[in-house]
Amino acid sequence: MKRFRDTLAVLAVVAVFGAGCHHSARRASAPVVDPQFANLTKEQAFAKGEDFFARRRYQRARQFYQYVYESFPNDPLGRRSLLRIADTYYEQRDAVNLVEAQYKYRDFINRYPSSDRADYAMLQIAMVSYQQMERPDRDQAKTREAVEKFNDVIRAYPRSPLRAEAEKRLQDAIDRLARHEHIVAHYYMKRRSWPSAVQRLNYLIDTYPKYDDRAGAFFDLATSLDQLGRKPEAKLYYERVVSEFPQSDYASRAKKRLDTKA
Repeated sequence: MKRFRDTLAVLAVVAVFGAGCHHSARRASAPVVDPQFANLTKEQAFAKGEDFFARRRYQRARQFYQYVYESFPNDPLGRRSLLRIADTYYEQRDAVNLVEAQYKYRDFINRYPSSDRADYAMLQIAMVSYQQMERPDRDQAKTREAVEKFNDVIRAYPRSPLRAEAEKRLQDAIDRLARHEHIVAHYYMKRRSWPSAVQRLNYLIDTYPKYDDRAGAFFDLATSLDQLGRKPEAKLYYERVVSEFPQSDYASRAKKRLDTKA
């Protein structure tokens, strides 16, 4: 009988302890709302984020956008907040935040692929690569990446109002790749490695027809061909400088070269 009473007592203690733990667990899991958001509607919280964003206080802005997105993920304002979170990272522009921005823009597209702002998110993914591009005399891996991503935007959203911006940035990136090739060609010319210079310049002219210093590329190719004794070919490119780029700085120099060969 005593053993039975002892067992009942132990079970009672366990039941009370278990109930207490369950009650504590429920209290611990209750969401805690930051006091700065407690009395704000989602519209007010978003507006505060916009105010901080306008003042370039991106970390503070991100707090308000994060609250709106996490509290109302299926609301249009919640979706917009996720995009603005990405924008805060993008505007900080340092290497770490640009990587985070690109991740957030991708996250937006993955979550809301049919959004009317998906084209903007894809353009910004390309813009991150654009911001990471090195100078023309450095490695051009990020430049090539930017070219690929701007082309992705144009293919995915051919009728987007952002297409013109994508095309402009795309041409900037292509010009940087072309400038890189021109710099390498100049390196070979300084070393009097004329065959290598001709090879680079031919590649530049064939690959980048919209290069903004095409006149210079023609003149350098003519010079390199001249040094190799390929006079008729050199004459052809000098003539193209004069006829196609008469207002360029190279035109008068090309004309003088032609006059000496007359």
